[in-house]
Amino acid sequence: MERREALKNLGFGSMALFTSTVFFGALQGCASATEVDWEPAYLSSEEVSQLGKICEGIMPKTSTPGAIEAGVPSHLDSALANIYKDREAEYFKRGLNVFVANFDANQEVSFDKATIEQMTDVISSYFDKYEADKDILRNYRAEFRKEGVKDDVFVETYFVTNVVDSTIWSYFSSELVGKEVMAYDPIPMKYEGCIPYEPGQKAWSNV
Repeated sequence: MERREALKNLGFGSMALFTSTVFFGALQGCASATEVDWEPAYLSSEEVSQLGKICEGIMPKTSTPGAIEAGVPSHLDSALANIYKDREAEYFKRGLNVFVANFDANQEVSFDKATIEQMTDVISSYFDKYEADKDILRNYRAEFRKEGVKDDVFVETYFVTNVVDSTIWSYFSSELVGKEVMAYDPIPMKYEGCIPYEPGQKAWSNV
């Protein structure tokens, strides 16, 4: 599948992944604004910093690299500039800004001072809401197919669902994770299509 088609399908499949307890351990540490040491292609430097903090909340650094270390924010910024359709890139950008504004308005701590754990909890709360009220995503999908200006509720939902799937997709397709976190064989001797899985065994990298 081409990357454009893969990205187009993101945003609707993250529920099972993100409600998994794998993503909600007791995360610690302060998640201050990340430094941007590369030139963004689509988002502003401030938006990239905010995106990095959110991505790290989704895939935090533990005994394995986090989303920032794996280069996820720069990968997503490049995708917005080169792969996303113009209107969908705009939804993502607007949704990011709405997400940050709502975070500041509804949380006891500002976005800039929130910890990784607090960031994860807030994103998790969106999916708890989607799970409790199935009409939210159902209406969102219906609205997505329509033309016209989208409101803040729509673009925030677009951002939340897409940033989770996109972060996971980008993280596990990164070179760092493919070589250091997953099982990696740079010179495979033969193809074996069906190998028994042993509990605790690393998934094979496609890098």
